[in-house]
Amino acid sequence: MTKRFYLIRHGETDWNALRKFQGQSEVPLNENGRKQAEELALALQGVLPFDLVVASDLGRAVETAEILCRGYATPIETDPGFREMAFGEWEGLNEKEIRERWPADLQKWFDSGDLIAEGGESQEALYDRVWQSFRRWSDQADSLGYEKIAIVSHGGSGSALVCAVLGEPPQAMHKYMMGNTGVRVIVVNDEGKCSLAP
Repeated sequence: MTKRFYLIRHGETDWNALRKFQGQSEVPLNENGRKQAEELALALQGVLPFDLVVASDLGRAVETAEILCRGYATPIETDPGFREMAFGEWEGLNEKEIRERWPADLQKWFDSGDLIAEGGESQEALYDRVWQSFRRWSDQADSLGYEKIAIVSHGGSGSALVCAVLGEPPQAMHKYMMGNTGVRVIVVNDEGKCSLAP
């Protein structure tokens, strides 16, 4: 059974608008983010309802999922495996503020993807956890007969999942970053092979 996973980034938050590192901090959607989610629901009318929606357990992802499912009886599950990358002490700061305090650390992250912020998470750890969550939900979709599933996550976790699907290393994440309420479609064939829909 071929399955289609709609990988969706949550709507905008105030920290997105201010270009602050959000990570795993709880930052709600702003009014524009809610409008983006409503517009996405309209754009997906030919696809909705999903058989299942799995959201990161952070509020901005859950609220985006709820807006997409309005008017439908679609089950919404949460999975911390789809949370955003943890940025530790950088969360709540913008690039300029981080550069002022940790210039060498920020440059190393840009150059190599090695995050050394206190309390932060490596790209490899992010990559591994989103891939494990994805494979678990793909297996569950098989057992339940689901063919159309949405995953509502974040910029970093979504791009890490795309890298995993394409067999690219975590260091390639920056190439696949989606804007708020951006969508990519992952196709899983009946042999379990994954690809991105064109």
